[in-house]
Amino acid sequence: MSQTTTDTWQKVTDEEAWDRRLFAQPRDGHFLQSSHWAAFQRANGREVYFGSGEGWQAMTIVERAGDACRLFCPYGPVADDLTALERAVDALQALGREEGAGFIRVEPWAPVTGEELAKLGHIPAKRNMHPGLTWVQDLQGKSRDELVLEFAPNVRNRWRNAYKKDISVVSSTNLDDVEILLQMLHDVSNHTGMIPHHDDYYRRQAKALIDRDAATLYVTRQGEQPIAAAIVYESPTTRYYAHSGSLLEARKLHSGTVMLATMVLDAQERGQRVFDFFGAAPKDEPDHPWAGFTEFKQSFGGRYQQFSGTWEMPCLGPTPGQQ
Repeated sequence: MSQTTTDTWQKVTDEEAWDRRLFAQPRDGHFLQSSHWAAFQRANGREVYFGSGEGWQAMTIVERAGDACRLFCPYGPVADDLTALERAVDALQALGREEGAGFIRVEPWAPVTGEELAKLGHIPAKRNMHPGLTWVQDLQGKSRDELVLEFAPNVRNRWRNAYKKDISVVSSTNLDDVEILLQMLHDVSNHTGMIPHHDDYYRRQAKALIDRDAATLYVTRQGEQPIAAAIVYESPTTRYYAHSGSLLEARKLHSGTVMLATMVLDAQERGQRVFDFFGAAPKDEPDHPWAGFTEFKQSFGGRYQQFSGTWEMPCLGPTPGQQ
């Protein structure tokens, strides 16, 4: 029998213990299941729940639009095996019925196949809400010089010779620097048609995450002039390449290359195991919308990592406690 909200789900949890369990080996869950991402969701005015049971844990977001409601587990539930995932889904179904959700949306972080998810009643979403495929670079077990040697020759040269063009890259936890990132994103949007989030989304994100030591801003300058900026998410094991932009007028300086190389090397120095470039086009799909950006990411060395993708399931059955 499914447990009720008060048995399984809480809006407040011991965040240190939650993240410690989430990021422990071999589970090593995704940042979007962390207490930090939950804090950002609350800053956006959304309800979040933390739930856990034997072999699983899940942070779920209550997403409402008018009378419609759904639960969403970004890169979750995190489960040790198929049986634990079934327990997590049962608990999500119970919570969904209590919240009046029409369906649950999940991105299982578990050793399960699409065929197994389909047998459990999950239906593939029309599109992945987060990348179902990404490109990662392993940072441990190699020296800094060995890591640099995995960069493409043009990346190494641009990074090593940046000083000749008076280009510098600085990491920052100064919230004022998010305005530089916004300037870069606006420039990209104006020249490419890319539609970014509202400015306050990035401001709230920077404040929520930087205040928790869960994000870092990077600013690239030529002399005193900012020409590129980015924000990365930080877990104890992984750095995630989140949002970035650079000035079109400075494109010949290859500021994005220099900045990304610096972010990868800094992650290794921090002791993180993996740099996640956060999304990649499939191999041998040159017409994919992300193909060009993926080729750029791959110039830093690394490998593909496949995820489960986004799946949905209607909330079925009576509300617990009702006939």
